[in-house]
Amino acid sequence: MEQTTFTDSDGVVWNVREDGADDPRALTADVPPGTTWLRFESELEVRRLWHYPDDWRGLSGIQLESLLDRASTVIARFRPATHSAAGRGAALDPERPAPLPVPPTTNRADGSPVDPSRSDTK
Repeated sequence: MEQTTFTDSDGVVWNVREDGADDPRALTADVPPGTTWLRFESELEVRRLWHYPDDWRGLSGIQLESLLDRASTVIARFRPATHSAAGRGAALDPERPAPLPVPPTTNRADGSPVDPSRSDTK
């Protein structure tokens, strides 16, 4: 099966190929046999375009991106959060401050919680 690759204006690499209901990789039961679509696949997303030009293989990256913008998302993959090696409590986003530590709470003899941020005593 023919495939082409292009990089969109955001720097995302897309693999593009014609897919169809007769293809065993096509996980769809609601499409009649013989139906084809253009499949755009990146590391994080798969999109489907039902109506596309017959000469899509010869289109430029800009033209393919125009088709990509019309395609519907069928699979969205999520990247796992990466944790900083700076240690516990470090922010995942370097521009976002680390969360404040939660003060520990202890219980009184009667079982009621003590809030160390309050200065009243019972």
